[in-house]
Amino acid sequence: MTITDAVIKVLENEDEGLTLQQIYDKIIENNYYEFGAKKPLDALRIQIMRYCEDKTISFASDKKAFISEQKDGTEVFLLKYRRGQVMGENKKYKYISTEINGITIYTLIMSVKDLANISYVAVRGKDTEEGAVQRVLNRQRIMSIKNYVLDDNLFVNTFVINWTYTKSLPIITETEIELPILYGAAQLIDGQHRLEGIKAAMTEDPDLANKTIIVSLAINLETKDAAKIFLNINSEQKPVPKSLIYDLYGVTDEDRNYAINRAEDIARILNEDVNSPFYNVIKYPGTPRGKGKLDLSTVVNALKSYVDHDGKLEEKNVTSLNLQATVLQNYFNALKYHADKVSKWSTISSNIFYKAAGFIGAIEFFMENVLPKCVAQRSFKQEVIVKMFNFSDIELITPKNIETTDGRTARKRVIDNLKEAFISETPGESDYDF
Repeated sequence: MTITDAVIKVLENEDEGLTLQQIYDKIIENNYYEFGAKKPLDALRIQIMRYCEDKTISFASDKKAFISEQKDGTEVFLLKYRRGQVMGENKKYKYISTEINGITIYTLIMSVKDLANISYVAVRGKDTEEGAVQRVLNRQRIMSIKNYVLDDNLFVNTFVINWTYTKSLPIITETEIELPILYGAAQLIDGQHRLEGIKAAMTEDPDLANKTIIVSLAINLETKDAAKIFLNINSEQKPVPKSLIYDLYGVTDEDRNYAINRAEDIARILNEDVNSPFYNVIKYPGTPRGKGKLDLSTVVNALKSYVDHDGKLEEKNVTSLNLQATVLQNYFNALKYHADKVSKWSTISSNIFYKAAGFIGAIEFFMENVLPKCVAQRSFKQEVIVKMFNFSDIELITPKNIETTDGRTARKRVIDNLKEAFISETPGESDYDF
């Protein structure tokens, strides 16, 4: 629990507000937070100021949780919104109901503003209430969604909420459901990053508040039932690769992110396919220390120009996501075949292709040398590519061979090493007729 969480917890049931000292005393009394600062009241004041409306302070948060008032000449703090506070008139919605694993779900169309007002997030491991299954928010993901929404996009997949405010429940008839628009009345089970991204976008485009989204509502779920829904969405269902839409619908020409999306999708396949030589090797942003060996950015930057519309793969009529990924997987599996012979793949310190220079150099070599030969032979099979190399008299380069060189020189050494082992069928000068 953070200092801000502790303050919110203290103020939840305080109608008249509390002074700074009173807030501090209740935090200590209830063991909500252990202050390590030499001057804990100063630390508490700074944190409250950051989240308090109408306060000017460095590093102020754009999310305001508190307000301050003067009472008998003393400053007191209150929650900006309290659970159950009326945020608007009751709304009636047409709905479709269905029962899944004994849980009744009501699906309806709601405005972004109303969902933002009634929903809150209960985080597993931090909140003790029933239904707390959500993860801690990822700031980078929120900013990515914000930019996506500001680019004139919205979501067609449903937001899932669990109504938990028992003092005022939804009224359900055969054709309509009436919801009281109350602050913090429903847990957000799925969609917290999407909603936070939309809310962030609303600071730049307030009209987004009136956009409509699809909401699936359950009522008073226990934690185990909320967890079933959350796990179904986040483990059993897998996101469709972004660039697959380009293969399905051919709507790519104006999309400036096409090459990056395609490169990211290929990276994901290389990382998640158990038959890939890069299985669980690619390191994504936020990956814990010690996990992953090859940065996602390296893979994307190495591939993006080659998988674009005017890139070498499409030039050779290798256009679909799955085939592009298969081609590269077969190529690196062929290199792995030769590296395994001298135990230079599974040993990290010996695997040049787990290094940025090695991966980029190998991709450049493939596009310039292996790709044309595969096209000439009309085959991208792994066994065909294996036969294009002969390392019997050539020692495969290792990271140690490039550790004192700059990036460009390192990539050139990798390319030269592969070129030495590559079986070229280019005729010698004496073989030509002039």
